[in-house]
Amino acid sequence: MMKNSAKSLLEFTVGLGLSTLILTYIVSTTSGRVAAFIPIISEMPFNEPESTIFGTGLGISIFSFLILAQVFHRIFEPLAKKIGNEYDHLNDIVRILATIGAICGVITVNFHWNLYPMLHGITAFILFTSFLIWGTFAYILLEKSGKKNNIRKYAVYSGWIFYFLMIVFSVMDNLDLMQKEDDFFHRMDNPPTIDTERSLYLNLTAFCEWAMVFSFYTNALTYRKELKGIRI
Repeated sequence: MMKNSAKSLLEFTVGLGLSTLILTYIVSTTSGRVAAFIPIISEMPFNEPESTIFGTGLGISIFSFLILAQVFHRIFEPLAKKIGNEYDHLNDIVRILATIGAICGVITVNFHWNLYPMLHGITAFILFTSFLIWGTFAYILLEKSGKKNNIRKYAVYSGWIFYFLMIVFSVMDNLDLMQKEDDFFHRMDNPPTIDTERSLYLNLTAFCEWAMVFSFYTNALTYRKELKGIRI
């Protein structure tokens, strides 16, 4: 393993992120504190030890991507200048977006939904949106540079599809709740628990969120070739 290898950091980032999500799921569901099918990712870390596992593991994983975003900016710079059409400026903008998104991500995974609903919701939205924009820009830039990758293409497309479906099903879940609670934001202030009656819309929201997140990690792994031999 090369010292300060960007490729190794990418693999560490993905491996830690996935293992943290899986471990948090196992601990929270087998303890009987979280519904096994299908929890919103953010409802899993409401108790210990899953709260510490979730916040520490994902916090380190997302911060590692923040570092990688700077490396990718460096790699993309000559490609963007060669293509022209303002791609060099877009590379700068996307770097800033990815950095802001990563910072919001670290906040998201450590300020949990049950205690900080507004802060958690806003930072999670910025995290997901900025990572999707970064992934789309990286995919287009590399495609235009002759570096095609079908897995990357499908991961980006599916990420956006599940992102929008997650929003749609979340809105429908909230509209459904309005009939009982007369408050569109009832779910935000009252996250689901093990005792919550889980509607179809809530389960579909959760499924789309998990699928979107896994598309992020799948997309990330397609850049191993671009990072080969690159130092941080």
